[in-house]
Amino acid sequence: MPIRAFPCGLVLLAASAAAQPAVSAGAETQRIRAGSVTPASGGGWNVALTMDDDNGNAALPSSYRRWWHVQIGNLAAGGERLVVQVTNAGYSDVILPVWSLSGDGGASFGAWSRVPAGATPVVNGTTHSFTLQTPPGTTALRLAKYFPYGVADRDRFLARVATHPKVRRVTSLGTTRQGRAVRLLELSDPAVPDGGKRRVWIHAGIHPAETTGYFTVEGLVEYLLSGEPAAEVLLAGAIVQVVPMANPDGVALGNYRTNANSVNLEDEWAAPYASSEPEIVALRTAIEQALGTPAAKAPQPIAVLLNLHSSHNVAYPFHFQHSANAAFDLQSNRSGVIPPVNVLEGQWIAALRARSAFVARGATQSSTCGAPARPFVECMAHDRWSIDPAWTAPPNPAARLMAITLEGTYGRGPDGVNWNTPADYQRLGRELALALGDYLALLPGATLRAYGTSCGGMQMTGSVSKVAGALRLDLAVRQAPVTPLAALVIGAQGAALPLPPSACLLLTEPWIVLPLGLDARGAADVAVPLPPLPALLAHLQALAALDQGGVPAWRTSAGLRLDAAR
Repeated sequence: MPIRAFPCGLVLLAASAAAQPAVSAGAETQRIRAGSVTPASGGGWNVALTMDDDNGNAALPSSYRRWWHVQIGNLAAGGERLVVQVTNAGYSDVILPVWSLSGDGGASFGAWSRVPAGATPVVNGTTHSFTLQTPPGTTALRLAKYFPYGVADRDRFLARVATHPKVRRVTSLGTTRQGRAVRLLELSDPAVPDGGKRRVWIHAGIHPAETTGYFTVEGLVEYLLSGEPAAEVLLAGAIVQVVPMANPDGVALGNYRTNANSVNLEDEWAAPYASSEPEIVALRTAIEQALGTPAAKAPQPIAVLLNLHSSHNVAYPFHFQHSANAAFDLQSNRSGVIPPVNVLEGQWIAALRARSAFVARGATQSSTCGAPARPFVECMAHDRWSIDPAWTAPPNPAARLMAITLEGTYGRGPDGVNWNTPADYQRLGRELALALGDYLALLPGATLRAYGTSCGGMQMTGSVSKVAGALRLDLAVRQAPVTPLAALVIGAQGAALPLPPSACLLLTEPWIVLPLGLDARGAADVAVPLPPLPALLAHLQALAALDQGGVPAWRTSAGLRLDAAR
């Protein structure tokens, strides 16, 4: 059957044969312009998908055409071969798609995952081609460029955390053109007075289908509410305001870059007080309320503003650091930022890279802040507050605002081999929380940085906290299957020593070996008081051995490097 266009929300049925698959695009976050299903040579079906512009608006640039998400139903339960071509694409990088499978004809779907690596697309111009074999029992599937995240996902997440005692409020900053709320989540420890707390502002999803930011927000919030010692310190010393989805209309409509009015909201920051787009009105009003003015500063003005996005054609997460311009002038020399703000950005970038091996893989990019238009929220923050001498002037000086964009990516994960997943960005959210503690000097003078990779599925995470004036290292080790033979290895320097006959590596030169008593779930939680030394450098790794006929089958965690200074 030939390709034919159909409005979003209608089902494109293939020919009348009941066994032939059908394509639809009516659910939240789904978008495609047209599709067809025809018999494929060699068996199976050709599935041709033509990408659509945001809102079906052909006047938008082709570079905005970067999101597709469809449902394919009426699949034979014995398995189908689907030869897929995605055409009219506005991106050229190779991205392994994702799918969610249904065994009940589309009434319900399982968790999203990357399709098998054998279906890695081949890109030829604006066409991305790949072949899928559906698992037996699959009668419908959803297929997308990358992991979708919808307004319903946001609302479920907010409902799950809303009653936590350290969630101060979940509120609406305003409503979109289609009546959806722009939600704000605020976290802090209510038992600690606000005086002296530092304020953090984070928003994600100005570009609706850049979904890495949503998963980062989930990881950040879940860690802050986890009860972990470092998280408790953070919420005692900070007010964290999060807008988890700044453009919910765009998300619901299946747009990549614009809102329901086909406006790229990021560009609106070039003249935010002239913008009538309701999402920008809501954000700019809340940001200004949280900052105040140079003449009337808010009690706890924003110290850190993070703008979360996702990028194509870049391998790993990265920041845009704005170039230092000692001659900056708002009228005649609008490029970059003043040098003190550039320094703050560098300090923040170093803090997150120290906490996150994922971010450390990326390369920081330089930005002029989009001079001369300056269409980014961090430029607005700089130009309205940081450059005003009254902002830092006595008798009530405020710290200059560190505002920056953090970009996620669609490619490989922290190990550089496997394709990234939402869990990788949720982990980045936890690491981002700890980096905030370091940057704001809320956490003790210690950093804990992961290095190397795990082997055999063993995991170890950690944090450093100050208890009764002393530093304490808290470690959580998880291993399945359970083994009684587990240990924590501590060394003075990293290593890469083979553990034959496995391919696992010992990542630290052994100095101290402590037995780990894993419980019935294969878990161990360890608290290690740190000696009161002026400085301490240590490398840690958890390992376990399974007895397989007298031959050890090793399992090892990634390494953790501890740098502590008084």
